[in-house]
Amino acid sequence: MNHIVIFGECMIELVTLSAHQLAKSFAGDTFNTAVYLKRCAPALQVHYLTAIGSDAQSDELYHFMQQEKLGVDLVHRSASRHLGLYMVHTDNTGERSFTYWRSESAATQTLYSVDGELPDTDLFYLSGISVAILDDTQRHMLVDKLTALRQRGCKIVFDLNYRPALWKSPDHARQWADRFYAMADIALSGVDDHAQLYAHQSVSEIVTHLSRFSIEEQIIKNGASEVVVNTQSDSWSVPVEPVENVVDTTAAGDAFNAGYLAARGKGADPVSAAKYGAKVAAFVIGYPGAITPPEKALPRL
Repeated sequence: MNHIVIFGECMIELVTLSAHQLAKSFAGDTFNTAVYLKRCAPALQVHYLTAIGSDAQSDELYHFMQQEKLGVDLVHRSASRHLGLYMVHTDNTGERSFTYWRSESAATQTLYSVDGELPDTDLFYLSGISVAILDDTQRHMLVDKLTALRQRGCKIVFDLNYRPALWKSPDHARQWADRFYAMADIALSGVDDHAQLYAHQSVSEIVTHLSRFSIEEQIIKNGASEVVVNTQSDSWSVPVEPVENVVDTTAAGDAFNAGYLAARGKGADPVSAAKYGAKVAAFVIGYPGAITPPEKALPRL
């Protein structure tokens, strides 16, 4: 696995520093994963598929992608739309909530800018948010394009990452989530997301649901307690070491996914990859915001 395409949206992130001061950066669930994946495994070719505007903020993001050494050949530029924006509200335990402004986001129209098939790649990564921001026409387009990629040998990675506010209804979200689970070779699922969307009350219920599909690797993230790793032949529970200094959990799951995929790409087995993913997540939640300062080195792979 040398070439990876990650699909989604990067937004302007505003983090509260004080009652009258905000810090601006760029983030988004799949974008966070792309940045951390490239930092964890610099030899991998990581390309980000999205659409951004032609304004100054979009130019700044484009240059940031280049600084992070992400491939920008799949970044489409819109003349009429711009970046979405969100604000992070973090409580004294490090848990966060969000306020979004994305009605004119260029990324919500990305598939309309893609002519023909997607380029060949070893792995294609997307999340429930990647799907949720699209209209149904683009969702069908995405299914067709991923079907063609799979037929050419590409592996599909899907992270549920359910956000109720982005969907018309839970039924609509479940319909599309299951559509992409059915295409996934690797599923990166959170217990909290499954509880919200499917009312699953245990890891075993999630496993039962995912077993309906031909998923080669099921990675179930159970918060700060464990990561459950299921392959088609084995199952493991990987304990997560407690983190004392939790500053901001904004990108914990995104960072875990990056660490997991980086380790798998370097040949690690699923259990070792899950352990490394947990280390990366533990490091990231010790800093404010979604993307840690570039001078702060991630745990060695």
